[in-house]
Amino acid sequence: MKADLAPKHIRKIDDSIILWFKESNRYVVVPQHTWTLISLYIESKNKDAYLNHLEHELQLGDLDASTAIFTEISKFLIEVNVGSNDDNATVTSAVSPKLDIERFYQFDTKCVKINFESTRIESIIHPQIEHHLSNRNVTVDTEFDIFKIKDFLYIHKNKKHIGRYPTHAFHLLQGRFALELTNTIHDKHADDWVATFHASTVANTKEAIMIIGDSGNGKSTLSALLMTNGFDLLADDFTPLHLDTNLYRYPSAISIKKGAFSILDAEISNFNNLKIHTNGPKKVNLKYVPQNLSFTNKNSHFPCTKIVYVKFDKTKSSELHHISVEKIVETLIPDSWISPNEHHAHKFMNWLNDITCYELTYSDNDFAISKFKALFNQ
Repeated sequence: MKADLAPKHIRKIDDSIILWFKESNRYVVVPQHTWTLISLYIESKNKDAYLNHLEHELQLGDLDASTAIFTEISKFLIEVNVGSNDDNATVTSAVSPKLDIERFYQFDTKCVKINFESTRIESIIHPQIEHHLSNRNVTVDTEFDIFKIKDFLYIHKNKKHIGRYPTHAFHLLQGRFALELTNTIHDKHADDWVATFHASTVANTKEAIMIIGDSGNGKSTLSALLMTNGFDLLADDFTPLHLDTNLYRYPSAISIKKGAFSILDAEISNFNNLKIHTNGPKKVNLKYVPQNLSFTNKNSHFPCTKIVYVKFDKTKSSELHHISVEKIVETLIPDSWISPNEHHAHKFMNWLNDITCYELTYSDNDFAISKFKALFNQ
């Protein structure tokens, strides 16, 4: 019955089932009993056959309850197969206006030039990579144009249109730029990436640990503290996962909100002298902490088998414990870009299957740092 609505990939991880729907490129986590109801629905020839399954196999004798389940599963499968509209799919070109600002950035051996229409447009991208600013007009590997026309932000790469985004969703432009910059730095193509995560990642010399959490939960602050305590900051807020299932380096500075300024002022030399930027419609005050090691000659990628969901809460005692992948997926996926390619989806689910998940609630910075040291030593 409506087999075309069935998930393309199904994976049991812990006590949950992760479903991937090809038409919409959506991932849904359901408990085992819900998957039983869904799979019965897909296998049934019609509504009567499904109700009969519920009555005899699951011993649901109540016809009204069975009918309600049928209706709910039908609605669920239709909804999860509806994809989001991609405005970029219909946009093939845009003529850029005069771009008054040009900047050059050096990332190891790669030089990137960005032409910004205005200082306001520049503020969307420049502060995160300002520490890579170069005054040398050397051979340019990649050139970007970033500008605004009416209520849309545009990005061109080497004079070709690659994206258009509503001005209120400027974070989408930031994400696309980050992906294209990553391609340039690592000599990759957009089709090489399984996903890009709204996550921070730290590494030692052998492996990486990804840090996720809801906005304001302290993941960037913790990343900065870990960096000052000898860990390698692989990425902040943008972590790309390659087809080789390694996480790759992204050279952005760490964005620190005003509420954490006093914490890091005591930990990072010259923090008090860093420039304050405002970000977004709420005019949030931010400082950007450059990476403490040169981008040159650092390992470009690491395997990752651990994800830590972090939450700073000064009212609670600090603790680290295992959690199910379900909570990780619920936080990780909504803010991430995941490739719609079927092979990539399979890779992503395989990667998730090998991940060990933790939750760190902390009010003590030293406790949090010690727990990460222990995780790297496992």
